[in-house]
Amino acid sequence: MQAQPRTPMFPEKIRPLINELSNVIVVRDGVIEHNSLSEDKVTVSQAPLNDDLAHTFDSLDPVIGENLENATFTMTLTVEKGVRIKEPINLFIIQDENALIGNVSIVLNEEAHAQIREYIYTETSQTINYLSRSYLHGSSELDYIAIANMDKHSFSAINRQMVANANARASLKTAQLGDGKTTQKADVDLVGTFATGDVKTVAVASENQEVIIHTHVEHIAKNTEGLIEHYGVAADESFLVFEGTGKIHKGMKESVAHQSNNGVVLGRYARLDANPLLLIDEYDVEASHGAAIGRIDEEQLYYLMSRGLSEKAAQRLIINGFLAPLKDLMANENLKDYIQGLLETKTGR
Repeated sequence: MQAQPRTPMFPEKIRPLINELSNVIVVRDGVIEHNSLSEDKVTVSQAPLNDDLAHTFDSLDPVIGENLENATFTMTLTVEKGVRIKEPINLFIIQDENALIGNVSIVLNEEAHAQIREYIYTETSQTINYLSRSYLHGSSELDYIAIANMDKHSFSAINRQMVANANARASLKTAQLGDGKTTQKADVDLVGTFATGDVKTVAVASENQEVIIHTHVEHIAKNTEGLIEHYGVAADESFLVFEGTGKIHKGMKESVAHQSNNGVVLGRYARLDANPLLLIDEYDVEASHGAAIGRIDEEQLYYLMSRGLSEKAAQRLIINGFLAPLKDLMANENLKDYIQGLLETKTGR
């Protein structure tokens, strides 16, 4: 009788998520340990992105250059033309030993639709250099949600790049909820007419953590639309920075670029900076940016406490309301509990 393959034992804190979800790929220390994809129109390969597409992505950044040159793990996920994947593909990247230098490429062919849920997780002190690249052919749609939870002694550089061709729709939502020093960059290039790209980021910093979030949406075709939204909480003595740039090149008429930054500061010594930027080289466009950073509204707090809530309970309720964009990540109860636990730990509430 042939022995059945042994199911890997995953870290206890995220094991319920892996067991609960379907369409799961688990990469552990650079090795695919689990793959339960049920889609026969999705190809998973550990080969790097082919040269025809790779040249479209920025490799001038020294961190990205190091990743591309020294990656110990690469994976390319390709969705065939016209395929619409109903269930999300859940990608877990777990690092237990050694530094992570790896990249994942996602290719959607014409009129393909896919949902990617990415989870980066460490329980030990690691250096992480992670790159994801998404290439959307014409009229394709990608809904990409990424959650990062790293150990407090880790150092992370996370880069995500997306290229959207004509009529393609690229949506990237990220939640930075780890404890280590982190730099996260998202670059979306709208290279085809009527392409759209929206980037929504939630970040929570605590203790003496430093988190820097860069978001860049570039309009390289006419009639393109880009949206940047940042939501953040800085607690204790942490430092959180949002840097967003919307760039419309000359001649890219009737394009739309909007950006908003919203933040709450909880600790006396915490700091949250927002640096929105618009680079507009064309008149016939629509563009705006704004920032609203401050402490918890004392009147809101007093009102809730007058209704019988303790100060901590009132603060928790306000923070949960402020971080409402996280509801997009709560697809099931296990994920909801996981996110809620991270938030309560991060904010000390």
